[in-house]
Amino acid sequence: MKYLLIYSTKDLAGMNIKNNLNNLNLDDLKENIYFFETDKKLTELSQKDLPNDYDYYIFLSKHRSESKKPTLTVHTSGNLTTDNSHGGNIEEICPCDGVLNSLLLKNISKYNNLEEYSQFNFEVSFEAVHHGPTDLNVPSVFVEIGSSEKEWEIKEAGEIIAKSIIDTIKSIENKNYNVLDKVVGFGGGHYAPRFTKLVLSNKCYVGYIIPKYAKLSEKVLNQILIKQDFDYILFDWKGLNSEDKKRYIEFFEKNDILWKKVKDLC
Repeated sequence: MKYLLIYSTKDLAGMNIKNNLNNLNLDDLKENIYFFETDKKLTELSQKDLPNDYDYYIFLSKHRSESKKPTLTVHTSGNLTTDNSHGGNIEEICPCDGVLNSLLLKNISKYNNLEEYSQFNFEVSFEAVHHGPTDLNVPSVFVEIGSSEKEWEIKEAGEIIAKSIIDTIKSIENKNYNVLDKVVGFGGGHYAPRFTKLVLSNKCYVGYIIPKYAKLSEKVLNQILIKQDFDYILFDWKGLNSEDKKRYIEFFEKNDILWKKVKDLC
């Protein structure tokens, strides 16, 4: 498999992660890992900007939030609604690999829990699908340092992400990971605490995460069916309103797609 690691010279966190990757021994992955540098914002990229013939795109990125809480996050890109104010096309999502996303999250958590990194107080979580790019041809994932310029430049944060990327790629290449159900998560807030907890508890692999605030059209629902390999849909039952639950269940049952509740895995 070939992994393209994408970073922007305008992104302090992305450059931090790339610099830390430069310090690691990548000799045994030299046939797997490639780098792509751009001076554009990552969210503004599209498939025409990127080289083809890769199996995965991994974006090295900053995460910004008003809380400025130290956070390390993982998510696939896309726009779930007609709002494309952060790049990409409306109602379009990139392909997603739940195993890749989940192993990244687990490895980031593993390193973050080490004593040598404890002083930085980073939280580790998934994020819901929420920004561009949207038109990529292969599974894509953002790994991010947040949530302010202070955190973007913390060398140790870049080190955590860099080591996690390498461990994840090695696990996938060597097929050295548990066989678990692969799911699409529906419901809850933007940082998806219940789906984050399920993955960190080794209950399943989570790919796309659809938050409560998104009201998916059939156009997006149909993309989910073909752009992620999954075993079933997993609903955060209390994290969705009744109208959306009814509509989503009708759609998935019409398409013979199995669904479960988060509590079924707890």
